Amino acid sequence: LAAAMLATAAPVGIAAEEPVQTESSVQGDSASQDAAKQAEIRVSGEETAGSEVTLNLSVQAPKRKFQAEGKDAKTALAVFEAVDGVLRELFKVQALCTRKIYYVVPGANAMKEIFSCYLDGSGQERFTFNNGISTEPSWGHQNAMVYTLAKNSTMAVVLADVANGRQRIVSRKPGLNSSAGLSHDGALLALPMSFDGQVDLYLLNLRDGKRDRLTQDRNVESSPCWSPDNRKIVFVSDRLGTPQLYLMDAAADAKAERLTIGGRESVSPDWSNVSNRLCFTMKSNEGQYVVAMMDMADSNRPVTVLTHAAGNWEEPSWAPDGRHIVCARKSARGNSSDLYVIDSWLSTFRPISKGARLTLPAWRPAY
Repeated sequence: LAAAMLATAAPVGIAAEEPVQTESSVQGDSASQDAAKQAEIRVSGEETAGSEVTLNLSVQAPKRKFQAEGKDAKTALAVFEAVDGVLRELFKVQALCTRKIYYVVPGANAMKEIFSCYLDGSGQERFTFNNGISTEPSWGHQNAMVYTLAKNSTMAVVLADVANGRQRIVSRKPGLNSSAGLSHDGALLALPMSFDGQVDLYLLNLRDGKRDRLTQDRNVESSPCWSPDNRKIVFVSDRLGTPQLYLMDAAADAKAERLTIGGRESVSPDWSNVSNRLCFTMKSNEGQYVVAMMDMADSNRPVTVLTHAAGNWEEPSWAPDGRHIVCARKSARGNSSDLYVIDSWLSTFRPISKGARLTLPAWRPAY
């Protein structure tokens, strides 16, 4: 299990008994490349008294050796903790395997609830019990998530304090309250609202309740996400007739700049506060939905398409390492929607589920 998780998380040489070296092609800073190409990892484990599993990983990297340890009553969680220790040392990744992915599962009578699992599909748990339509999970920081709740003919945005197991409604105005984006410090909420009959983007201060209007036009805005410094927002607007991505300061009367080039549909943005890259769904020239990304630190902002396989690849969300992405891959016939993990460095992918109906994944941040 440790070898499989490491193979998914980083292109390094892995061995259960003897060290193996690989020459995987990776991107990123030179230190990460060297570590990925030359690291040798030995895996050994032992079970201690009291049914607690202790897993020790011995790592030999260029010019250094170190140990990574994981302890938990459950073997899988001990493995995840130990692998995160390796990633933290080699790639400065605070956490990956121990952070769960939250996603939407359909139920009876058109109801939907939010569930969670680890990146290998294990540890599935139900998170919401609203007996309504719970959808669009989105993280601000590791303990704060917002989602949309439709119930009793009303829509609301719910703020979940995951650390303390508490939830509260933070927006329930008449009309639209949905696809909200929470700032990384948990203080500000950007969301589309339509209480005056017009769909516009608003900024809600969760500390004092103050609400500012960010856009005011006849177009429809949605899906805001935040920059790493909480100063800017990327959102979707149909002001040119086709949904496109726009960038603006998180302030009233700020001017929006269109990001994507051409008239192709672009939706579902997510901005990594680790790598400063934006991932999103884009409609290709062939009419297929693909996952693409752009480097927000590059003034030219070139677009890189990450998925070329069959199906529609939608609703991407960055992993805590700023490298991997989770998304929903929907079959051409529309009879299934599975979760996939994409490696944005290598443009490779692997499934989490098979033949399921899972949508709108959101990966819990590391901090």
